[in-house]
Amino acid sequence: MHRAYGLVDTLPIGGETERMATPRLRLAPAERRRQIVDAARTLYSDRPYDAVSTAELAEAAGVARGLINHYFGDKRELFLVVMRESIMMPEQALPDLEGRTLDERARLTMDWILEAAETYGQAWVAASGAANLHGSSDIQAVVDEADDRAARLVLDALGLPDTPRLRARLRPTASLVKAVCREWLQRGTYTRDAALDLLTDNLLLFVRYDHHTTGDDS
Repeated sequence: MHRAYGLVDTLPIGGETERMATPRLRLAPAERRRQIVDAARTLYSDRPYDAVSTAELAEAAGVARGLINHYFGDKRELFLVVMRESIMMPEQALPDLEGRTLDERARLTMDWILEAAETYGQAWVAASGAANLHGSSDIQAVVDEADDRAARLVLDALGLPDTPRLRARLRPTASLVKAVCREWLQRGTYTRDAALDLLTDNLLLFVRYDHHTTGDDS
């Protein structure tokens, strides 16, 4: 009986058995899955979802096409995994904000977000710009999850309470962050400093407007 990672050697494709031209390393399931996700992220960083075929994904990962379905069910599920990983803000490496004013915290937080976007580069921008697919509930669920998580991280960085109302005020700013990063990284219409100024001012506007109109955080 074959173990899961033994499937890399031979799988029935199109009614025939596709054998690898050269020997391939047998990997544990988690390692093989990671290999496929990394290859898919590279392809999706340059091309939209509909422009990448299952055969191309398999070739880029160095596996038989059947393994895409074996590990992910179908191409769509693989894309969702890539998208979720790509648009989630990392929690590590936040700047030291202890003793900073709200203005300083806001600017340093947005600078950290831009640095992350620049580090992830086109992969992050392409995935976060999947707005064309938002009509699908599965894509929208991933985007909503990422936006809510980002709002919580930003509130924590600003030293503000994580309340439903404040999260609701910050979630819409995620769309602006993504749009500004696309203008900066893809189109070159913004400099990094201009992007930082715009996003910092916007963040402070949303936070301060809430304080001025309600006077509390409940």
